[in-house]
Amino acid sequence: MSPQNELAHEFVVDDIELLKVIAHSTRLDILQSLKHAKTVKEIAKLLKLPATKLYYHVNLMEKHGLIQVVETNVVSGIVEKKYQVVASNYRIDNQLLTEQSAVSENMTRMVSAMLDVTRSEIQRTMEVTQQNPFDASRGILWRATLRLTAEQYEAYYGRLQSLLDEIAALSPDSEEAETALYGLTVAYYPVVTPAEDKE
Repeated sequence: MSPQNELAHEFVVDDIELLKVIAHSTRLDILQSLKHAKTVKEIAKLLKLPATKLYYHVNLMEKHGLIQVVETNVVSGIVEKKYQVVASNYRIDNQLLTEQSAVSENMTRMVSAMLDVTRSEIQRTMEVTQQNPFDASRGILWRATLRLTAEQYEAYYGRLQSLLDEIAALSPDSEEAETALYGLTVAYYPVVTPAEDKE
């Protein structure tokens, strides 16, 4: 059985220390690159980073169970490991981000890391393709503040969650010729305006 068939559907980050490990743009990039097994050198080539800078991150992620060794080979007398994600999807437990003692630092860390990954993916795509990924109905870059009733907010929340569940159920592991990678970053949340903050 290939390691790919052994992936769990979901890995829930439900511990503060684990959140601190995963909430880092380089480590999120590593997770994205390990849908299929790779060595640290292969990850480094893919991310265009020196392998020496990745060993610390990879070892930390393995120690915390975010990735796993799925194959070892001896190359010129040196043990070479291949790593892979342990689950198809990673999700932050909402409860973790509501603990007031740590919410500010953890929320800032996680949001920054996610937005950094989004930015770097967009930049990398533009550099390689020399095209704007948002041209010609190929992508959406949208930011708005909405004024909704509580009922409207809940209704849209439900519809978005259903769509995200549907997307998450898709196999991220297909290597079929017609598939391609697409990025998706979503934030939908209540907002306190600067005026309300001063009251």
